[in-house]
Order: sequence, then structure tokens, then C-alpha cells
Amino acid sequence: MGSAWTWLLERCAEIVGVTDGAAGGGARRRLLLFLVLSLIVAASCFLGELWGVKGLLPAVALFLLAVQATRAVLDARASLWRAAALELEDPAQRPSECADPWFSPPTARVLRALAAVVDAARRERYTLALERLPYVDRAALRPDEVRLLDAARALLSLGLGDPARAAQQAIIALPTGIDDIDARLGRVVLADAWKSPARLEAIERAWRRELQGGVTSEALERLLSLSRLRFVPHALEALKPAEARELSAEAWSIGEEELAAALESRARGGVYR
Repeated sequence: MGSAWTWLLERCAEIVGVTDGAAGGGARRRLLLFLVLSLIVAASCFLGELWGVKGLLPAVALFLLAVQATRAVLDARASLWRAAALELEDPAQRPSECADPWFSPPTARVLRALAAVVDAARRERYTLALERLPYVDRAALRPDEVRLLDAARALLSLGLGDPARAAQQAIIALPTGIDDIDARLGRVVLADAWKSPARLEAIERAWRRELQGGVTSEALERLLSLSRLRFVPHALEALKPAEARELSAEAWSIGEEELAAALESRARGGVYR
């Protein structure tokens, strides 16, 4: 497929607003594209007056192309979020393995590649994820999609036996808003920073700032409750049994056995009071 054709597909998707265009383009670039396409439509209408229906063909073709390009991007984006958010057993979770349609603009292909990376990373199929990773162009992604890319990279590092690198990558990825991913990576970040109060406090602040900004993540809320016990140990006594049991499981997951045992004791003690 020629570069001129893919360029046209991308511009059609961009003018509708389903892609963000080149870095730094912004609204001015989209307005310019809109004006150019408006001129093409106006010219088609003028030609329609001269040649009848045949004169309208360029405008109709452009409209249909924009519809197809927009659908391709929206379908690819939906496929990405299904791959990230749905349970692995859900038939709708797995991204489509069929070839991209002929009317897919570059952004749609990037999103489908990212969906494949996220799916493979969640399924611990790391070789497949690494094969698809070079096809993901960060510049074509929106901020929430960039977080998913960084989260997938962190999952890859974790699966390949480098938890320290995974923790560094996860710091910039979290929160993704996907509880399963946030839980796995949040535990890695917490375990890596637990012995360093300054780092742990900085991570706490960053997570709270994101959550206060409107991002929802039950997993990070839970891990923040656990990290609070690092600074305020006596807060453990105020926990309800169910909360203590939940946090005990998180403490075990990050390797803090003493804290986990204390939380489990609190959970049992609360039940019998």
C-alpha cells in the first residue's frame, strides 16, 4: 500500500478527530486539514453544477474514505482496551488475528499492534510480545495508550526476570485504570521501594495526585492503604477485619511477611471480638 494512500487515510481519520496527528500539530493542523477538505467538497459541488452527478464523485469518495478510516481507528482502539481490561477467559478479550483491512490508517495498525503486545504480555507470551513491539509507534498514541505501552513493557521486564527495571517502567505507566495491570505492577513498584521511605513517599504522592485527577484504580487505592502502614504502623489497629485480610494478601505479595502476619492476626482478632 503506497505511502500517499496511507497518508490520505491518516489525514481523513485525523480531521474527524479519532487520531491526534503529528506531534505538535494540534488544533491548528486539524483546522487546516478541514479547510483543505472543505475546498475539495466545494470544488466538487461546483463541478456538480457543470457535469452533474459525476462532479460530486470526489466529495462522495472522500466522505466514504473518511468513514472507513474512522471506523478502522475506532475498532482498533476498542480492541486495545478489550485486550487490556477484559478477563483472559472472555472470548471478546483476545485481539483479532486477521490482517488489517485495506482501509486502515497507520494509527489503526499501531493500535492493533499494541493490542497484540498487551494481550501477549498478560498471557506471559513474551516472545510474541517482543515480536510485535517494534510495530508500536509511541508518537501515534494518546496519553492513556502510552501508559498501556509502558505497562506492557514493564510486564515484559517482569516476566523476563528483571523486577528492578519493571519497577522503573511501571512508575511512569501507573495508573492505567485497568485493575489487573495496576495490581501486578503496583506490587512490583511497592516491593522495590519499600525499604526506601523517601522513594515510597514520592510514589505515594504521585499515585494520589493521579487518583485525585480523576483516574480510577481500586488496586492502587488498596496499595496506598498498605504503604500508609509503612509510615503509620499504629493505623493497623484501626483496620476492620476484612480490610486487614485484604491488605495481608497484598503484604504477602510484596514479600513483607512480618507485616502480612500482623495484618492476618488483626483480621482474626477482629473476627472474635
